[in-house]
Parts: sequence; C-alpha cells; structure tokens
Amino acid sequence: MSSVPAWAIWSIIVPCVLLSPMLAFLLAIAVEILIGSLVEAGAPAFLAVVATGAGGLFLIRKLRPQAGASAET
Repeated sequence: MSSVPAWAIWSIIVPCVLLSPMLAFLLAIAVEILIGSLVEAGAPAFLAVVATGAGGLFLIRKLRPQAGASAET
C-alpha cells in the first residue's frame, strides 16, 4: 500500500474546512485583545493598530511563497 486511501484524506480535509471559521473568529478575538492591552498600557490607539498590522504582515509574508522560489523542493 503505497498510497493513502481517499477516505483518510477527506477525514482530514473536512474537519479543517468546518473548523476554519472558528479559528478565524478566535484570531479576531486575539487581535482585539492585543489592541486593547496596548491601549490599556498607554499606547495611542493608532500605534496599537499599526503594531497589530505589522504583526499580521509579518505572518502573511512567512506564509506566502517567495517570488524566486521554484515549486520543486
């Protein structure tokens, strides 16, 4: 048996699709907590939003494939 059965693949894909809205909601709550804690610490609201946006851009850059990278690894 060199290949994985189709039911095994679907048993992983389906829960991921069903749980993705919940994970997005939890991420939104975490961002709101981060902004609230920065504002509570005395940072201006604009600075808190900029810091959160910079963190989001950092995460997006790590997830995107590099422009010069080939598909073969």
